[in-house]
Amino acid sequence: MQVNFTIYILFFYFSRFLVRLALPIYLKKLCVKGFEKLHKGPVLLASNHSGSFFDAVVIGSIMTQPIFTLTRGDVFKKKAAAFWLRQIKLIPVFRGSEGRQYVKNHDITVKEGYDAMKGGGAVIIFSEGVCVNEWNLRPLGKGTARMAYQTWYGDDPLKNMGVVPTGVNYEHFRGPGKRVSLRFGEAILIHDIKTDPQEYERWLREFNEILERKMSAEVWSIPADISKAERTQRLNALFGDCPLPPGGNAIQKAIGWFGRAIHRPLYHFFERKTAKLTARSVFYDSVLFGLLMYLYPTIVVLLSLIAGLIFGWAMGLALFFILPILAWFAARY
Repeated sequence: MQVNFTIYILFFYFSRFLVRLALPIYLKKLCVKGFEKLHKGPVLLASNHSGSFFDAVVIGSIMTQPIFTLTRGDVFKKKAAAFWLRQIKLIPVFRGSEGRQYVKNHDITVKEGYDAMKGGGAVIIFSEGVCVNEWNLRPLGKGTARMAYQTWYGDDPLKNMGVVPTGVNYEHFRGPGKRVSLRFGEAILIHDIKTDPQEYERWLREFNEILERKMSAEVWSIPADISKAERTQRLNALFGDCPLPPGGNAIQKAIGWFGRAIHRPLYHFFERKTAKLTARSVFYDSVLFGLLMYLYPTIVVLLSLIAGLIFGWAMGLALFFILPILAWFAARY
């Protein structure tokens, strides 16, 4: 199940047209800071990882160049899964804990990331290594530092590559109707590391110290042991430059209420299915967003065809447009 849904979920991120239509409906608001100053040239986006595959959805939704994402290698173990994941520009990362036979694949991962950046793409790497639904930057692994080192000092080096500290900050981690703050910091460039590259381990440590400092400025930190009311207060303060959109007038609110009433049975089905599939995991948002983005249009098309066959094609066409409009009002108002 996990492999199948990983394929299903990750495909959303790379279906850019659908993502850019669906994400503004799923989110209450996406606020982006620092994008206008994003490093020009080859770029390695070093991001935190609190929202599972949804992190890549959020980052990829605003990028203009091709996006390649490093992701856990275990989902590539089946040939069919590996084939489709490759089609959507995913690069596997295998850990030594998954088997000694995979350790040698680290160089392959670095080479694929290098090729992606050299070809004009941007590479997303989740520098914490693991995903946890929390407002905090976890200790960084060495993967980002190693990729930067090989890109800057390997064969045919990309000296103009920039490592961009990236923070994805959520208002909550479960379901739609949330604000998200996506923040890009000042890039780390090759000359920012003062350690002699011949001193490999010291070089990696200095790089990670700089990266952690810069990522900490973009990733919000809220203690896990405070009350829900205190957490809400802190989040509202952090989202101070990302205000909620206006609530709408009486007519818009009435249409929104009607849209929610029409869609409630279907939405509750998706909610229950997602909760069952993602129990005790961090994949809730990824799966729910995916189900809504792909299955909802399919259901709308089927209902429109059925209505067209029974009541005439004018009715079917009207339903095809009215249902998504009502869904938008339901999410917005």
